[in-house]
Amino acid sequence: MNQTSYQTPIHELIDVDATFSRDILGHCRPIAFRTKTGREVIVTEVGLVHPRYNGLKTIFAFDVTDGLADYRITLDGETLCWYLEFEGDRYE
Repeated sequence: MNQTSYQTPIHELIDVDATFSRDILGHCRPIAFRTKTGREVIVTEVGLVHPRYNGLKTIFAFDVTDGLADYRITLDGETLCWYLEFEGDRYE
């Protein structure tokens, strides 16, 4: 197995499929996302979820995995746009 680590910030606008429910901790769970190249990532596990504050703007960060790599995706609470921030620990 080869491991490649990506530490450079990406900040790429992505499309996200997510569920919203009172029964889910934090009420929101991303289930898949697509990059601008069309690559689809199916989220198998959501780890840490935390808000970050930039003035009055809240950014919600989700650490997720597809079982092959770890990702940090964010939801901008003001624009409701999703971004891929980091991709790392890819095992192939």
